[in-house]
Amino acid sequence: MPVAMETLDAVMAESRLGEALDEVAGYVVRQRWSGAIGKTPRAVQILDAVRIRDIAVPTYFTVTRIEFDDGLTRAYALPLGHREAGDPLAERAPDFVIGSLPGATPARFLYDALGDPDYVRWLWRSVHRETTLLTPGASLRFTVLDSGSLDQELEPSLRVLGVEQSNTSFILGDETFLKWLRRVEPGPSQELEMLEALERAGFTHLAPLHAAVLYEPRGAAPTPLALIQPFLHNATEGWTLALTSLRVLYAAAEDLPATATASERRAAVDEHGADFAGESARLGAVVAEMHLALASARMGESFAPSQLYAADLRQWAGDMTAELDVLLARPDSVLDPLRLKRDALAGCFAAVRELPASGLCIRVHGDLHLGQTLRTDSGWVILDFEGEPDRTPEQRRRRISPLVDVAGMLRSFDYAAAVALSERVLPQSADWEAMLDYGEAWAQISRDAFWNAYLEAVAGSGLLPDAKATGVLRRAFELQKALYETAYELGHRPSWAAIPMRFLMRRVA
Repeated sequence: MPVAMETLDAVMAESRLGEALDEVAGYVVRQRWSGAIGKTPRAVQILDAVRIRDIAVPTYFTVTRIEFDDGLTRAYALPLGHREAGDPLAERAPDFVIGSLPGATPARFLYDALGDPDYVRWLWRSVHRETTLLTPGASLRFTVLDSGSLDQELEPSLRVLGVEQSNTSFILGDETFLKWLRRVEPGPSQELEMLEALERAGFTHLAPLHAAVLYEPRGAAPTPLALIQPFLHNATEGWTLALTSLRVLYAAAEDLPATATASERRAAVDEHGADFAGESARLGAVVAEMHLALASARMGESFAPSQLYAADLRQWAGDMTAELDVLLARPDSVLDPLRLKRDALAGCFAAVRELPASGLCIRVHGDLHLGQTLRTDSGWVILDFEGEPDRTPEQRRRRISPLVDVAGMLRSFDYAAAVALSERVLPQSADWEAMLDYGEAWAQISRDAFWNAYLEAVAGSGLLPDAKATGVLRRAFELQKALYETAYELGHRPSWAAIPMRFLMRRVA
């Protein structure tokens, strides 16, 4: 049965969270999942909050909205707790500590409750009980889709995944993966829709959804806050596999000639055991299978593909050019070389407008790269169907060419080559360019293997336009992706902005 709620005013008075809004905002903007690193909060408001009475220390589920000085507004699913100063949790989970709770006597510290095992285990027990917790403005509904697959251990061991990502994830025991989605966005949910529809269509290269936690504002569509899926044993992230392959290559390349020809560098990739081409080809076939499923009648009416029309091409070309100009309008001096390429880039996008209209528009993954894949004993698995975090929910759900996903994966191979080299050589060093030539040979071999396998798998399906138009579209989407990456890195990891910038500078005349 749903648990009775208090008013928001009552919760705020009891919790004293209203006195800590500046501290909360400061914490949020430091987190990669916020999408707001480097931004300045202008206004902070807790829109909804409820105390979780099943946890002994004061712990609250909140939806906290932050307005930033650039006009961006985001709402976050932010569970908060506070404990007496000196509590061991502060040392066990320092990355989740927000700061002192203002005015508390004796002193207390405020923390993000996702760092508290008591909160995560409460989530897990609530899933098993299929609890509905009423809040002043909504309900928090714990729903099980496949009860037979849930681990029955109610007090599992916990491990927080420490990688940087747009969510916070845990391994519970040995069987369960729990992902907490930090942003509260208007539904319906891209992630839930994609997982459920792909499972219906028989696409098996994903982690099935066992349960979910849904936030359901009154009178509005639900948005997922947590997804519970199986933990895939003996799985390795595609990004990790790629970096491992490149590390082998770069270790050997230190003893190879800097003046090697392109064919000699490709031979070096084969000779030194760093060729990723086989895995890339298998991954290309899996991505093609996903796209064919997304274009099939089995997906249901809300996923039905549409024909690509001339109006779509004009819209895409306009969007690409607009994104280019928004990026170049930023004051960052690192963009100065790119400003000289503005007309050439715009010309690549204008070419899209002139293409004959053919092929299909479908729902897509939207943020496909090596970090969104796992290599298991049985093959590749595709993860995280949330879409690009800096795009709006409407943009993530629109039908578009499947080449958007292809472009994202192809860019990922280039990214891997640069990131792996940065572990060994400073970008400013004399060895950087010569060594990166070997990495780019690896990336090109991987790109070709992925692309050829993808094309072979979709041949005859009508998914893509003719070969010439496909080439123009693929190039444009790769450039658009690199523009997005540049803007993202400038806002989140400025030292990485040179990676997509290099691609942009070298791919246009």
